[in-house]
Amino acid sequence: MQTAGWCAGALTDDGGAVCLIGAIGAEVGADRDRDLADDASAILLDAVQRKFHDESVPAFNDRQRCGAVPARMLLEAAGLANARGR
Repeated sequence: MQTAGWCAGALTDDGGAVCLIGAIGAEVGADRDRDLADDASAILLDAVQRKFHDESVPAFNDRQRCGAVPARMLLEAAGLANARGR
C-alpha cells in the first residue's frame, strides 16, 4: 500500500493500488505461501475488530475514505504479530 496506493472495493485497482487483503497478498506472495497470508489476514482481522468492531477486513476497508486508517491498521497488526512471536 505504501508504494502502490490504497483502494476500496477490489483487491487491486486498474492503477495497481491494493486494499488491505490485497496488500497482504502482495507482500507475502499469497500464491507462494497461502498459510502465511491466512495467518496475517487473521491477525489483521483481530486488530480491526479490537478497534472498530467490524465483522470483516473487506467491510472495514471499503468503509474508509482514504488509506491512512487502513495503513495504520496494518502497522497495528504487525505489532500484534510481533507480540505473538509471528
